[in-house]
Amino acid sequence: MWYENYLVKKKDVNVEVLKKLITVADAHYNHCPSNHDYVSGFFLSDVIKTWFHKNENITFDCSIAHRKYFRYGTNLIGATHGDGAKQNDLPLLMAEETPEDWAKTKHRHMYTHHVHHKTSKDIGKVNIESLRSPSGTDSWHDRNGYRSIKAIEGFLHHPEHG
Repeated sequence: MWYENYLVKKKDVNVEVLKKLITVADAHYNHCPSNHDYVSGFFLSDVIKTWFHKNENITFDCSIAHRKYFRYGTNLIGATHGDGAKQNDLPLLMAEETPEDWAKTKHRHMYTHHVHHKTSKDIGKVNIESLRSPSGTDSWHDRNGYRSIKAIEGFLHHPEHG
């Protein structure tokens, strides 16, 4: 099929990382719509989901919702691109949008990636991490003088201890 050939030729980073992850643990993939590639990002995520459609070790959320949540043991893990709701509003939104998961968890994390540089901030009982981007500098970022360290980051969460 065309998408298999495309992904194999391009050695898509997402696919290669996911292939390695699912050999050691179950994985969950979130697509977070962004202000840079709203449509193409969705299609890429949908192709990756299709690539793994027979694999039972990975789940996907490729919906176009701007904020996604996932409960893992006593962890409530949220993700959003970060170009929408204000960072200070994310903890209350998390509590309002997932009240049952909020009540059953004690470790809460929200990951964003809009600003393309590393920050970490605790707001109440929610840790909010802004992640670096692996993307190259495009014309707009160059023109505005935005420079950042390129990186892909991963986080491990223990089901009981956070």
